[in-house]
Amino acid sequence: MPTGLAGDAMNDQQLQRNLQSMGMACFVKYFGEFSNNALPNPAVVEILRERESYTPASCANRVSKARSIIKAGRARDALLMIANAGNVSRHTAEQARALADGLDAC
Repeated sequence: MPTGLAGDAMNDQQLQRNLQSMGMACFVKYFGEFSNNALPNPAVVEILRERESYTPASCANRVSKARSIIKAGRARDALLMIANAGNVSRHTAEQARALADGLDAC
């Protein structure tokens, strides 16, 4: 598999790595904020910082990774990956499946 991908392309390995790095539950819990283009990155960072025990740098990293997944057109793939993951809670998996189904309807 080529290592140099053009543009915003993201392969499955990169997707998995980004999700693991940022936290699958975080991606699901804040999917609405991550996917809302009206919210600038600093606003989403602040939301995470206020609601979670993440450091500011960790919040910025999570926002960057989540938005790169979405920008690469891999949001549905990420949500389905989370829905089928064995290491997330049932609630998180159900939320991920519902969000993915919602993207299907668009």
